[in-house]
Amino acid sequence: MREIDDVLKIVNQLNKHLKGYYVLGGSWVLYFYRFKYPNFKYALRTLDVDFVFSLYAKSKKIKFNLQETLEELGFFPEITGTVTGYSYATFKGENIDIEFIIEEPAGYKSKILKLENLSIDATPLPFVSDLLEDIIYVDVEDIEVPLPSPEKFHIHKWVVAQRRQSYVKKQNDLIQGLEVLKICNANKIQELTQNLKGKRRKLYQKSKEEIKEEGF
Repeated sequence: MREIDDVLKIVNQLNKHLKGYYVLGGSWVLYFYRFKYPNFKYALRTLDVDFVFSLYAKSKKIKFNLQETLEELGFFPEITGTVTGYSYATFKGENIDIEFIIEEPAGYKSKILKLENLSIDATPLPFVSDLLEDIIYVDVEDIEVPLPSPEKFHIHKWVVAQRRQSYVKKQNDLIQGLEVLKICNANKIQELTQNLKGKRRKLYQKSKEEIKEEGF
């Protein structure tokens, strides 16, 4: 599948400069879990790929033209106008789109954050920092693909589900969060969920209740 090859090429380049400062996000996480958890299978329902950066990625002293690398692979920026300028956070390919996301700085209200050291932009979103707190790596064709741990991914899905305006996307998050529970460490997930605070705790609990009510 060419799309997987393209993702691996991007990961390989990013690992040279930003290993430990980013993970894959979205449905592709579930797809790549199979390389660490062989009994877990999840079919890709969307070919769009999310790369989630730590804020440290923005300040890291590197100079890597990621936009140039993407264009060489056939991905070109979807230039979107915002009130604070133009965004180069999404790159469109023949079959898939690539979107760059970054953890939201405290008090930051802009819809884009420029990563000049990578020659791209990223979209700041709340709660994505959780995905970067416990990174695991899966070996795919001798390339280490960084993923959030199943436990962190599960919690993140059930937290963000309650912020979705789209019913379909909300249901998708709830189902993905439920699916990944199959490979979560029971003791670890219990400890992490018990230690949730504030908004995260409320949003997670609401998703948990909805899962029970809907009989998933």
